[in-house]
Amino acid sequence: MNPSNNFLRFILDLYLGRRGYRVSLITYGVGFWIFAIGIMLMLTTRDTQSILILAMRGFLINFGLIILVLMTYPVIYCAFQNTDTTRPKSQFRRILEPTVVAALAPIYLMLLVSTFIRSFAGPVLLGIN
Repeated sequence: MNPSNNFLRFILDLYLGRRGYRVSLITYGVGFWIFAIGIMLMLTTRDTQSILILAMRGFLINFGLIILVLMTYPVIYCAFQNTDTTRPKSQFRRILEPTVVAALAPIYLMLLVSTFIRSFAGPVLLGIN
């Protein structure tokens, strides 16, 4: 098998919720921390002119938001799937965690669109250097 096919199959299985609740929630958490590192870079290096810092900041924020938005469905799907053995035993956690993820999803989607426009599409479309 081609290694790139294995990677794409893993990503597709992850997105469709075939890897289970625990893996979906961990991936969601990784996306949150990637986004948080990008935001910390934005807050600490606000006046920088370094192209490396600006590119890394834009990449981390957008990549983290993409992971957060894409992992919303598998977290919610796997939390309510009866055959998933990795979901929490507590009914409180099974309801609370997907509810919080679903409540934050529209905010993350709006942030993704606005940061994408600010970081990539805006300068290209408006010709701003």
